[in-house]
Amino acid sequence: MRNRVEVKGLSELEDALKKLGDQIAVKVLRKAGSEAMRPVLADMKAHAGFDVSNPGEHMRESIKIRTTDKMKDSHTQTVMSVRVGPSKKQAMKARAQEFGTVKQIARPFIRPALDYQREFILNTLASEIRASIEKHR
Repeated sequence: MRNRVEVKGLSELEDALKKLGDQIAVKVLRKAGSEAMRPVLADMKAHAGFDVSNPGEHMRESIKIRTTDKMKDSHTQTVMSVRVGPSKKQAMKARAQEFGTVKQIARPFIRPALDYQREFILNTLASEIRASIEKHR
């Protein structure tokens, strides 16, 4: 299944962010990305597996929003990367639940959370970025 999203005005957004400077642009994008992904985080936590017999950290508890500043990375045009998901320690459990194994049926929780919240993510990104740019002008 392929998702298609059309975004307009990226060149104007790039110009506005350049006028703010690198440090403020990164803050604007980090805040907007984190706000936009909060419902995805809640949805993932609600549908992630939970093993009551496991005394250690549960996958559900390790799901977090992570942002990475890629401004100085010369290999990409990406400024900010925003990810939601379990920690690396829980990655195998997450894959097993999302895609299934020979012995375990798939119970996806990552892709459905993103698909269900797609419109909210785009609308929140737009409004948060717009508000932050206006605030810093």
